[in-house]
Amino acid sequence: MHLLILSDGKKGHENQSLGLAEAILRRREGTYELSSIQTKAIGCQEREKADLILAAGHRTHPFLLNLARRYSCPSVVIMKPSLPRFLFGHCLIPEHDLKTGKRVASNTTATRGALNRIPEDIPIKEKKGLMMLGGPSKHFDWDSQAIIEAIEKIVTSHPEFTWTVGDSRRTPEGLLAKLSNQELPLLTASHHEATGSWLTEQLLSSEVAWISPDSTSMLFEALTAGCRLGTLPLPARQTRLSRAHDLLARDHWLTPFTKYDPTVGLSAPPAILHETARCADVLLEKFFPSSFS
Repeated sequence: MHLLILSDGKKGHENQSLGLAEAILRRREGTYELSSIQTKAIGCQEREKADLILAAGHRTHPFLLNLARRYSCPSVVIMKPSLPRFLFGHCLIPEHDLKTGKRVASNTTATRGALNRIPEDIPIKEKKGLMMLGGPSKHFDWDSQAIIEAIEKIVTSHPEFTWTVGDSRRTPEGLLAKLSNQELPLLTASHHEATGSWLTEQLLSSEVAWISPDSTSMLFEALTAGCRLGTLPLPARQTRLSRAHDLLARDHWLTPFTKYDPTVGLSAPPAILHETARCADVLLEKFFPSSFS
């Protein structure tokens, strides 16, 4: 089996496709290659044709459909497409992007959040806590002081954990420095210094994770990594992504800081969550049933 991944150059989109390709190839022997839509040589370079094409990002959609016709193979779009869904072989769409109560078409799978590259084998957790900070967004109102106060309460309530706080490109300048000045028992990690695998390694080894709710994809990465999950306090703006957060809270996948009891701690997720693996199974069973096991 040879998989072709189309990339629009956005790492978030690319990682969803890579995660799905890696999950498929854990189940079926084969290879994958990455092809950028920003180059003239779009398509397979390593093989004559692809057996399956994966893509995320609206700009990839026309290329995905054209290449699927060229190679006579199924197309898989990883998001709610901007073109009619019936044009694609299969659509993997986050449930918060679908209309509630409406029947899901046979070529569509609703996913709990975005796909990711978290592996399926989770190592034994260490007594570590990870906190990850996003920044201003159209889904939540940012409040640095509320974030600092929440972190102080969490860290001082649980000295049994080794705490690390990381930021992102969206985090207001100087926030990590302010946390350092609080003289709390924690380590800080700037996104400028973190390697590509740093976040995955931290999530896999940490028993608990506290994440600002604007970082939606990271919430699902933490759950996929088997962390007990809490979200730091930020006022919601009632958008589709803030509703996705509320749905996770309602179903007990995470604990908002406003509902957090330090004497009890964070609860474990209600089940194992690995949507990338589940989607790999769905695609293999649909398009390659003779090889599905």
